[in-house]
Amino acid sequence: MYENRRAFRLKEFIDVAWKVVDQEISGEGTVVNISTSGALLQTDKMFRPSDHCILSIASGAEALPFASKKGKIVWFRRIHTPQERMQCGVQFLTDKTDNDFKQWYEQKVNRLGEAANATILSNLAL
Repeated sequence: MYENRRAFRLKEFIDVAWKVVDQEISGEGTVVNISTSGALLQTDKMFRPSDHCILSIASGAEALPFASKKGKIVWFRRIHTPQERMQCGVQFLTDKTDNDFKQWYEQKVNRLGEAANATILSNLAL
């Protein structure tokens, strides 16, 4: 299956708090995958995002590369699991000062590439 993405998505399960900017809507959720251009956010709090809804996503973990990111919801859907959940695609708003996040992302992608290369080479040696 071909996906037309600007950036490779890393599968990272990151617990976050989110808030709809300028509204009284907030909750907790999990970033399921992330790239330099956006993220897939899953939450158990159902809300009806309006067009161009802006979210603020904050991670409480110190080891993570961002304290807060803002993004625009570009799509959303309900997923049917034992507990009703919502997923939404979040396109990050441009932040030119976010070098720590970009470095973290590049290191993760490089490590993933190195692991894949090592696996391929070990399979060829058999």
